[in-house]
Amino acid sequence: MFLIKGGLSINRASLRKAKRKKLLLLFLVIIILLSIIYTTNKLFINKNIDTNQSSKDIVKLLKRNNPNQSHPRLLVSSEEFKKIKDQIKTDPNLKTWYERLESETDTMLNAPTVTYNKFDGVRLLPVSRMVLDRVLSLSLMYQLTGDEKYSKRAWEEMSKVADDYYFPDWNPKHFLDTAEMTTALAIGFDWLYETLDSNQKSTLKNAIIKKGLYPAQKVYNNTADSNEITTFWKETTDNWNTVSNAGIALGALAIADESSDTETLAGDILYKSIKSIKNSLQSFAPDGGTSEGPSYWSYSTLYMSYFLSSLDTSLGTDFGLSSLKGISETGYFPIYLDGPKGIFNIGDGSSSSITSTPQMFWLANKFNNPIFSNYGLTKGYNVMNIVWYRSNSTAKSAATNISLDKSFLDPNTGLATFRSSWADNGIFAALHAGNNQSNHGDLDVGTFVLDALGERWAEEVGSDSYSLDGYFDRGNSRWNYYRKRAEGQNTIVINPSQEPDQNIDAKASIIDFNSDPNQGYAVIDMTSAYKDALIAKRGIALTHNRQLVLLQDELQLKTSSEIYWFMHTKAGIEFTDNRKTAILSISGKKMYAHILSPSQAYFANLEASPLKNSPNPEIQTKNNEIRKLSIHLKDVKETNISVIFTNNKNLISSSSSPLPLSKWKKEKVLLPR
Repeated sequence: MFLIKGGLSINRASLRKAKRKKLLLLFLVIIILLSIIYTTNKLFINKNIDTNQSSKDIVKLLKRNNPNQSHPRLLVSSEEFKKIKDQIKTDPNLKTWYERLESETDTMLNAPTVTYNKFDGVRLLPVSRMVLDRVLSLSLMYQLTGDEKYSKRAWEEMSKVADDYYFPDWNPKHFLDTAEMTTALAIGFDWLYETLDSNQKSTLKNAIIKKGLYPAQKVYNNTADSNEITTFWKETTDNWNTVSNAGIALGALAIADESSDTETLAGDILYKSIKSIKNSLQSFAPDGGTSEGPSYWSYSTLYMSYFLSSLDTSLGTDFGLSSLKGISETGYFPIYLDGPKGIFNIGDGSSSSITSTPQMFWLANKFNNPIFSNYGLTKGYNVMNIVWYRSNSTAKSAATNISLDKSFLDPNTGLATFRSSWADNGIFAALHAGNNQSNHGDLDVGTFVLDALGERWAEEVGSDSYSLDGYFDRGNSRWNYYRKRAEGQNTIVINPSQEPDQNIDAKASIIDFNSDPNQGYAVIDMTSAYKDALIAKRGIALTHNRQLVLLQDELQLKTSSEIYWFMHTKAGIEFTDNRKTAILSISGKKMYAHILSPSQAYFANLEASPLKNSPNPEIQTKNNEIRKLSIHLKDVKETNISVIFTNNKNLISSSSSPLPLSKWKKEKVLLPR
């Protein structure tokens, strides 16, 4: 009995000892793993770590992931190129895009190379973009076919812009030009590496360094002469920051391991570009929207995708940049801002729908969200479609089952959109709050657009010429131009004068938003936009089972004032019901606008031009194809302006005065008669 008990005691002691050894071993493994993670990412874990050491860590990662100077490493790996070649044979989308690529590159073979030309005296950007398009297309065609006629033609283009005689610089005074040209040569250097001889590699490497990386390094180090190099992009949160950092980073990734000197330079560039680009990437928080609108979203996120995908393929990590709040959601921004007849083109954006969105395929792959791919498939050809599209992750149908309505609540963005369905000819209504100081922004708090029956009834007139004197002076001159003023938007103007007709520093916010199957609505507080207002609120609702749009303004003013309500349209305008109803017509289709309140209000049909007391620079663009539906009130201190829009005439007679904005509920916005 004693022996048995003793044996059991010995066994238990042995078990405890073995268990302690296992725990100790597990602890050591955890410590080692944490050490590896820390070493790999320490420049981001410890904010005070030495910059040079952090730069070296990035280069070590690059060399580890690309041994023996292996290429390609930007945007796509050699293994992925092989998969693309195989899928072209079986996937109809890839096959269609490949045929387009083949046709365009064959045309490029005989096209003359570019010349240094600042078309407007400021920008080389069209040239940079042409070079990028050609190099991307020709290099991709070489990767897919192995035919050296494409690589040779790409070299001709790149060697021309690398030559100091033909291109003394890449116009760092307008740094977007430099960034896009650097992107072009970086991709050409990387994708055609195996075809380039040592002299060709040296030529491209030196051009990337001299005309791209050195000017950028001066910006990062605060040693740039602002008369020669644009510098503001390092700190800003707009597309300039994203594009400039991304383009320069691709140049650094391409040539980093060419020599010890390039390792030092490229490591420094990459470390600082990663730090700088956080400024713009963080602006997508909290829900993926951007204050610059969908047109500039397209530009910015394309370069964001260039950068993040190249970090992944070159280094095996993007250092957590893609996990910043809003990045995984940003693909929803163009989906919701794109109506049946075009995008909601706030600011300097064009009303035309975004023509191509290859980044949606990258976003779909990165965040495993086929909805983004679905949207990408509804858009046109882009050479990067072929690179980022994945057959096995893309649904065959472009239909979506997502919510009909969406709000982007960041105070700088402030956008809400509503639709009756995802069908092409459904009703689409969108309202903007936002920040009047946003890059490319207008004095447009309260502006809206409206689509129905496959037509746009309420238009945003968009940009004027970027070459106009003071066009980007958001402190003064920009607000002299009609298309940038509140009177050039679909919003309210109070007591118009020569001065800006909204407060130029105004920020308006969405204070209420609701969406249910029968209706959706949003209310914005735009009081800060008007110096003469005590309260100024605007609500928009898609109601009556999503057949009717209500636009409602509630105004309390400091003194009796003059008020204008404006809506720009390309429709023909007729009036009935003592001018309380406007019949809008486009191509035989009709839309009805009807004033519910105030009782003394009526519509007018005005030219889309400055008011009598407004600035009227002669050189600005005329709006000859657009009219302005207007309501004009005088000597008003408090009012409620309510207008409904519908293509169903019967709904006008069945509607009465709406509820106050404070009482809008999801059950009813309009009270029945």
